[in-house]
Amino acid sequence: MGPEVRLRRMTAADLPAVAAIEAAGHPTPRAPQAFADDLALAHARLWVAERGAEILGFIDYWVVAGEVELIDVAVAPAARRQGLGRRLVEHLRADVPDAAAVHLEVRAGNAPAIALYRALGFVEVGRRRGYYADGEDALLWSWSPSSDDGSSSG
Repeated sequence: MGPEVRLRRMTAADLPAVAAIEAAGHPTPRAPQAFADDLALAHARLWVAERGAEILGFIDYWVVAGEVELIDVAVAPAARRQGLGRRLVEHLRADVPDAAAVHLEVRAGNAPAIALYRALGFVEVGRRRGYYADGEDALLWSWSPSSDDGSSSG
């Protein structure tokens, strides 16, 4: 068995791998510069999941006014369905244990992500019609420690 997957803070050196994962995972990927910009923000937290020297996934979230906005999370296609997305989102919650809430947007047609967020106790709280450049709706989801039903354990 190979090395364990570990999480660590993203660095500028990780940006090419992160951009490749982003491009493979999103119909309208964020520009690589967006990640570089976020690395410079005091309220942004960016982490990568890696095995050995290989970046397998990442998470980008902002901590503002006691709440968290999940900006982006993605896992390389070859590393999907192994619990890395779950691990990254759980890391976010452990990293900001006093957050009043975690908010995110997800494409209405992204069934795997929706299933993950539902399994982690997030609830759908709204919809932005035609939000994405291709016209797809964004679903708004939220989680707060006070509404956690325990489904995130395990």
